[in-house]
Amino acid sequence: MILLLGGTGDSVKLAQRLFELTNQFILSTATEYGENLARQSFKGLVISGQMDYEALKQFCQIHSIAHIVDATHPYAQIISENAMKVCTDIQISYYRYERPSSIEGRIDNGDVIYCKDYETAGKIVDAGEGNVLITTGSRQIEKFVQEVKDSKRLYARILPKSEHLIKLERLNFLPDQIIAMKGPFSLEMNKLMLSQIKAKYLITKESGVQGNTDEKLQAAKELDVQVIIIKRPDIEYPIVCSTIDEMVNLVKNRL
Repeated sequence: MILLLGGTGDSVKLAQRLFELTNQFILSTATEYGENLARQSFKGLVISGQMDYEALKQFCQIHSIAHIVDATHPYAQIISENAMKVCTDIQISYYRYERPSSIEGRIDNGDVIYCKDYETAGKIVDAGEGNVLITTGSRQIEKFVQEVKDSKRLYARILPKSEHLIKLERLNFLPDQIIAMKGPFSLEMNKLMLSQIKAKYLITKESGVQGNTDEKLQAAKELDVQVIIIKRPDIEYPIVCSTIDEMVNLVKNRL
């Protein structure tokens, strides 16, 4: 049995391909929202819910999981580390699918500032002036916010879900500081949002093509907005595939 830990648009495409190899397959997403999206195009078994180490270990043992394919978001560090530990402890296979960064190789060209974490990015913004568009989502946003003394400078673009809105309200975001919309966002839409709030900074993640990072970077460049990128966590994976074809071939040879 294969367990695919999803969390990106690519994970559903990968699930479809792997399901063609074997119907002994489960796609797991962290949220009900992710489950509903997956069910729109994937016909196999889909479950949702966050699992810590013990829950994941028990699930694998109960369902006789032999292979874990980790296609979670590049920033979902805890679940990836738990999955690797589970595989080691119960001696099953672990494979990581990591979508390539769409900004790899730009680190020295001066267009962006790279930060190792949210706290560092927040301190840079706090030392500067002007409004800030945060496009990293609501997860861990509090680590950024706590470093910025003038919270009225901050604007957050998030998915239009109640839990995200509630979190931002608890962090003292006012309604006009919240942009609740689902992407993808075009170059023109990004420019419109940056212009509307008179942004001087854009905060984003080191995402792949699906994250529409290129559109954000181009919009910021055209409007002379400073980009700050939160780098991906530095995780040592035992086996990494960067394309869906590569992962499918790997799993096929090990079934």
